[in-house]
Amino acid sequence: MSEYVERAKTYIEEGNVEEALKLARKRHGKDDTDSYINILNLLIDNDYLPALEEKGMYYQYYDPDHDDGDYGEKYFDEYLKKQPRSINVLCDKAMSRFNKGEIDESIAYMDKAVDKYKSYSSIEKPRLSKADVIMARIELLIQAKRYEDALKNLKQYENNFASTQKSDLYLGCMLQKNGENRQAIEYLDKSILEEDTLMAYNAKGDALYELKEYDDALKCYNHCLQYESKIDNDLELKTNFNYKAAYCCVNLGNDAEAIKYLNKTISMLNEHGRLPNDIEKIYQKCSFEKERIMKTGEVEDKEFKQSKFFSAKTAIIALIIIIILYLILIMNGYG
Repeated sequence: MSEYVERAKTYIEEGNVEEALKLARKRHGKDDTDSYINILNLLIDNDYLPALEEKGMYYQYYDPDHDDGDYGEKYFDEYLKKQPRSINVLCDKAMSRFNKGEIDESIAYMDKAVDKYKSYSSIEKPRLSKADVIMARIELLIQAKRYEDALKNLKQYENNFASTQKSDLYLGCMLQKNGENRQAIEYLDKSILEEDTLMAYNAKGDALYELKEYDDALKCYNHCLQYESKIDNDLELKTNFNYKAAYCCVNLGNDAEAIKYLNKTISMLNEHGRLPNDIEKIYQKCSFEKERIMKTGEVEDKEFKQSKFFSAKTAIIALIIIIILYLILIMNGYG
């Protein structure tokens, strides 16, 4: 047992459980996971509820395999048995269900958190305001790609609460998904004035693209490219602004510039092996468009110009020569 666990044990025996929890968090910050978990277990054994949520949060966000895919849910369940009106843990539970792919159940737990907000557990104060809980629920809808539901809830949010940068951003994005592009741009511009975000510029680019205002759309997509290195895990988003930048150039009659974006998109998707169906369709679309442009003979593909490719016949002849040379070396005792 580490010195930190012993120290936490002393804190608990003295009734200073808050100090023990602080110590656990410090050990977590130092990557001393064993001490962190052992201190939490001591606190849980002493019926200190915040330690139950803390342990669940660890498996929700930090543990590499999320406790074999449980995402801390069993600890949140144990907490809710004792405090079923806990807003904080109802939200935690919602995230566990979401991470397990149970979208409807996840939304239902967020609904419970909203419903119980007026009479939450007296032993704790919610970390989130009611407006924030509702916004968190909307974010789950957006992640689940339930855009119509998200738009409906965002409009209700706008009526009930003051607008924020986040609500303007999401409203703009959902209006764009709904084809209400002019109104979407109004909200996105409001959002951008408060914070320059990739999400806003991508959605604004899409709105302008749908309105056939390709020059302005291309400016938005080029702005997105500045942040590309920060979103390596979002292939769908990266693909969107890269390939649409190419098609902006096509529609503006600039095939030479379009080839640059097409090459980049094709190369990027080639690196990912098997692609989801929707992205595979984009890959094929870009490949066909590049082939169409190159057949015009009016554009030089500078990116691939330096690469020398043998014809199939030449490659076979070269292979035969290599084999013959290899056999000669063996016959002369060099094998």
